[in-house]
Amino acid sequence: MKASIFALALAGAASAHTTVYSISVNGKTQGLGNVAGGYIDSPPNNNPIVDVTSKSMECNVAGIKASKSVAVNGGDEIAVEWHHNNADASDDIIDPSHMGPITVYMSKAGSSMSWTKIAEDGYDGKSWAVDKLIKGSYTGKPGQHKFTLPKVAPGEYIIRPEIIALHEGDRIGGAQFYQECIHVKVGGSGTTALPAGVAIPGHLSAQDAGVHFNLYGSYSSYPIPGPKLWNGAGAAAPAVPAAPAKPTTTKVAAPAATTTKAAAPTTTKVAAPTTTKVAAPTTTAKTTLATVAKPAPTAGGATAQKYGQCGGQGYTGATSCASGCKCVKQNDWYSQCL
Repeated sequence: MKASIFALALAGAASAHTTVYSISVNGKTQGLGNVAGGYIDSPPNNNPIVDVTSKSMECNVAGIKASKSVAVNGGDEIAVEWHHNNADASDDIIDPSHMGPITVYMSKAGSSMSWTKIAEDGYDGKSWAVDKLIKGSYTGKPGQHKFTLPKVAPGEYIIRPEIIALHEGDRIGGAQFYQECIHVKVGGSGTTALPAGVAIPGHLSAQDAGVHFNLYGSYSSYPIPGPKLWNGAGAAAPAVPAAPAKPTTTKVAAPAATTTKAAAPTTTKVAAPTTTKVAAPTTTAKTTLATVAKPAPTAGGATAQKYGQCGGQGYTGATSCASGCKCVKQNDWYSQCL
């Protein structure tokens, strides 16, 4: 099979490209999104990005800027539809030589994006994600890749699907990246915030094992590049308001120390000197006071919170993680508390 992929790569590489044309929500198509007045930041052509340090890695080279958003809810089933030349049923989606993974990132909308990986599929030992895309294995329709939207809090978000074609990945700078940015407006009653994400470009490098990868060599597994997949269940660091409340408790508890000292003389007069040593609770009270008064580290302090950044090239913030977490390297530019 790998030999036939190699032959196809030589024969069809020039006409094998692809872009996102539309999405479906819970099986209902939202119409073409890569047109004027659409909901996709679409490039002027279907050419890939090959420079992983380029700003175009984020949303490709926008030729059409989205002017509206698709209404969705957390928990909805989203199907992203890719095509080579047009949205006709006869379209070949992408050349079968362009095997590789499919990933999906999500960010709050705004002038500065923070991208969290919410879906991924690579190589399962038999088939590549792109092969499944072409065959329609995800939804029954060729060209569609399906995932479930996390139950995030309502607001404006950007969804960034990406295909990495590895037919030239055996050389540095040979892997091809296809991606667009899809605008959605999340409604519903979700309360979970996206955890701190990664910057794009910067989420991977040309030397990463899943980018510099020989598709024609011998392999039984594949390391999907980029940050780890978010399970969608945890809240982000902003959901840690408990620390400010602790100093208030400390102030209320302070009079208890005064009461303990006042009681000590009475106890001393009635009991023997040995009984006086019972005043040790005063010391205990001071220890408790110090413990209560010590606020938990917050984001931006000396300790990074869960899901916060804790390392990477050029990073100057906290490198220690909150209790129960450890700093896990995602790539050369980004480490995260997990």
